[in-house]
Amino acid sequence: MKKYMSLLQVGLLSLVLMTLMVFLAHGKAEAKAELNILVMPGYEEPQIINDFEKKYDCKINHKIYPSSDEMMALLLSSKKGTFDVVTPDAPYVEKLVKANFIIPLNPADYPMKDFFPRFQRFEQHWINNKLYSVTSRWGFYGLAYNSKFVDPADMQSYAGLWKEKYKGKIAIFDWYLPNMGCIAKYLGYQKPYDIGTQELAKVADKLYSLKPYVGAIPPTNSDTIQALANANMWISIAGEWLQVLLKEQGHPIELSNPKEGGVSWTESLSITKDSKNQELAKKYCQWVVSPEIQARLAWANAFHATVPNAKAANFMKKEHAAMLKMDNWDYLNGALKIIAPRKLPADEEAWKKIWQTFKSK
Repeated sequence: MKKYMSLLQVGLLSLVLMTLMVFLAHGKAEAKAELNILVMPGYEEPQIINDFEKKYDCKINHKIYPSSDEMMALLLSSKKGTFDVVTPDAPYVEKLVKANFIIPLNPADYPMKDFFPRFQRFEQHWINNKLYSVTSRWGFYGLAYNSKFVDPADMQSYAGLWKEKYKGKIAIFDWYLPNMGCIAKYLGYQKPYDIGTQELAKVADKLYSLKPYVGAIPPTNSDTIQALANANMWISIAGEWLQVLLKEQGHPIELSNPKEGGVSWTESLSITKDSKNQELAKKYCQWVVSPEIQARLAWANAFHATVPNAKAANFMKKEHAAMLKMDNWDYLNGALKIIAPRKLPADEEAWKKIWQTFKSK
């Protein structure tokens, strides 16, 4: 009897162990790979990630940040390996490299030949002759204006900002970098963020002379949009993300790329050094810059903006492509030729001091 019971116990134990092994194996098979992305708004939207999760049987977790400074702060304060992909503004790519946060990328892994020429080898993404980030979305600052009250001919140059008939109707968003960059372009500095002390003093004088014409210095983009939407303000140094949104809402807001040119902004995709899943991170980056997903990103719910992959226009609604000028490659390539990339000036504090003085006048 004892021998029989022992055999029975061994059999039951074996059955339990086999069941447990099957359960664990099944659980392991069911566990999905996870990708953690630290991104600007839009990259986490369902039309971007749902099909990717299905194709690669994975789960994307996301955290949104409103500015590149906050992105840096989050990376510095987070445990290594917390994030796999980040979407830095161009000037911050070098900062990420210096902080040893991101890894070099292989240009052959991405459809660079389909990009607008400037972004095929975008200088701010190449550090020591190595690619660290791939452009994913871009735009430029020019002059957004209400065509009901403003003569389009006046907006073909920044000189129009100093016309008496627009006095008190100009909104200048509270950020020194794009606004001072555009003023520097107006003065003829083709590389506005590389100017010296004497040139910067001229930019300051021209900026100060604009203050009597400024009716509002909104603290946020949302406040700028509202000021133009209710027609309290008629003109702003702004970009297509603002103009297209207001146009879509039925407001007569147009965008000019003045003859002096403006400054561009970019977002890009980088893979973190301590990513726990760099291969899946690469697949996500490739996914986002593919033509069809670029089309979805261009018309993201967060905001609408141009994208670097010119073939995205083939996957966009005609009216959307037209509003973003994605159906007019000659226009965009021409605009890019006179637009300077937005950068962080070497003497950032001097620029900020000038901006504070401008606001206090």
